[in-house]
Amino acid sequence: MNIKVSLFDSTTDDLAVVIDQLRATTTITLALDNFSTVIPVNDIAKALELKDENTLLAGELNLNTLDGFELTNSPHQIRQYHADRLVLLTTNGTRVLENVKERNEKIKVLVGSMINANAVAKKALSLAEDEIELVMAGRRQSFNIEDALAAGIITAEIIKEAKKMNIELTLDESAQAAMLLAQDHRKSQKLIYDSWGGCKLRKLGLEEDVKLCMQINRTDNVGIYENNKIRLMVD
Repeated sequence: MNIKVSLFDSTTDDLAVVIDQLRATTTITLALDNFSTVIPVNDIAKALELKDENTLLAGELNLNTLDGFELTNSPHQIRQYHADRLVLLTTNGTRVLENVKERNEKIKVLVGSMINANAVAKKALSLAEDEIELVMAGRRQSFNIEDALAAGIITAEIIKEAKKMNIELTLDESAQAAMLLAQDHRKSQKLIYDSWGGCKLRKLGLEEDVKLCMQINRTDNVGIYENNKIRLMVD
C-alpha cells in the first residue's frame, strides 16, 4: 500500500483523504454528530438554492460571513446546531473535495483532520486497494503548516493500524516528511496555535475554534464524500 501527501491537486485513482485543518474538515467531522448530511459547495448561489426548512447554511469566504447564511464555518458554533442537512461553503476545503471527484468520480474520498486521525486511518486502510493519498487543501493552493501537521499525524496512525492489519506500506518522501514534522504532538499543537491561520482566527475572537482544531483523536467520525454529499461512515 502506497502512502503519499499532495497539495491541493489529487493524483490518485484509489482513495484520497482531504485535509483542511483550519477549519473545514474539522468542522465537517464534528458536524456529522448533529447533521445527517453535509453538502460542500463553493458557490454562494448554489448554496442558497439548497436552502429549505431542513437545511442550515454555513459559509464564509476569506473569513467574511455571508448574507443569507445562518452559520459561519466555526466548528465550535456548528456543534450547537442540529438539522437534517448542513450546506457548507469554505474558501479552500470544499474546492478540493469537488476537484478530486471532478477529476475521477470513482475515487473514494474521506474527510480527515487531526481530530479523527486514527478513525480516518482505519477507514482508509479498509477501503483502499493499493494507495492512500492525503490531499492538503493549503491556503489558496499554497502550503500551510497546519495541513502538513495533520497529514503527518494521520500518516503515523496509518502506519500503526497497518501493522495490526499486516498491511505492508510504502511511504513516499512527502509522507515521510509530514510524519517527521508531526512526531511531537504537543509541538504540533503549538505550531497550529501559533500558525498564520491560527493567529488570524484568534485575533478575530475564534480561539475556541483553534483549540478544537488542535485536538487529536477525539472523535471516531469519518465522513465519506459521495454524490456531492458527505455522510458518516458506519461499520
